[in-house]
Parts: sequence; C-alpha cells; structure tokens
Amino acid sequence: MSSTAGNGTVGFLSPFLRNTGSVTMQNREEKAQCIVRRAADTDMEAVLALTAKVFEGEQDIPKELNFIPADKQPQWWCMEQDGELVGTAAIYREGGQWHMGRITVARRLRGQHKGIFLLKRVLDDVFTQDVDNIFLEARDATVHILTGFGAEIAGEPFAFYCGNVTPMILTRTAFLQHTNG
Repeated sequence: MSSTAGNGTVGFLSPFLRNTGSVTMQNREEKAQCIVRRAADTDMEAVLALTAKVFEGEQDIPKELNFIPADKQPQWWCMEQDGELVGTAAIYREGGQWHMGRITVARRLRGQHKGIFLLKRVLDDVFTQDVDNIFLEARDATVHILTGFGAEIAGEPFAFYCGNVTPMILTRTAFLQHTNG
C-alpha cells in the first residue's frame, strides 16, 4: 500500500498502518509530514545512530545499551519526516514478557506531539500481534503520554543514568479503551 504525501511523493506503508486512519501527521507550522513504519534491516544503522545520539548524547546512557540482541526478538519502528529518520521505538522479550523501549524523537521536533504520534502507531501495531500487555521503564515525558493511553504505574521511579524512569504496564484492553481502538 502506498500513501501520497503532500509534496507529491509516494511513501510505502507497512500493512499495520492500512486501517489506522491517517498515517501521517502534519505540523501546521512546518507543513512537514511524519510516517511511522517498521524498521527494515537496512534502517538499523541509522536507527542505532539516532538512539545513540539521544541516549548517549543527551542522557549519558552507554551506546552499547541501545543494541537489543536477537535472542530478545526485537522489533523496531522508525518515524520519518520528509524522508529523514526522526524517531524510533522498539519492543523486545525479556524474562518471558514484552517490553518497550528505545523511544526517541529528534530534539528539534519535541513539543510538537510527535512522540504521541509515534507511540500510538507503534502500539496500534504491537497490540495487533499476540501481545496482551507491555512493560516499560519510562522517562517523565513518556509517562505522561502512556498514562493517556491507559498505562498504569507499576512501581516507584528509580534513578537511571541522567534522570529517573518509572516502571509501567500497558494492557491491550486499556490501550483500546483509551484510544477508541
């Protein structure tokens, strides 16, 4: 399936976006559109570079922690704006449970609701799979987004490099109820 962007270019969209309504987000000031899609193997160098820029460059989290080993069954998503990678997210299995992490949005695009857009699209896809709930350790900005999607705090915040993270859980049922899915 393809979608025509406002500039006349055609972007190919993964099947999970076909029935989720609008798959682009337009910033009224910049007239720029975002799409979210699953990351391909050819995207992974850029995906890991962006996660390193955000996590290592801004939060002092070692670059080695960005990589998710194959035995954890990682799935990655990309958010692109005008063909440029501007956001990432991943899910992976750990301890018999699905976890979400490596959520990034390029610094210049923060505060424009792009993180909400990214997470909504990723979670739409995740919950169409055989996933009933997902665990996260979220920074404050992400906690705010996730509670809007129905996530619950599952523990006390704790220090993690430059800041705190809060353990959270989001169920498919809560997500669908809070997003009219």
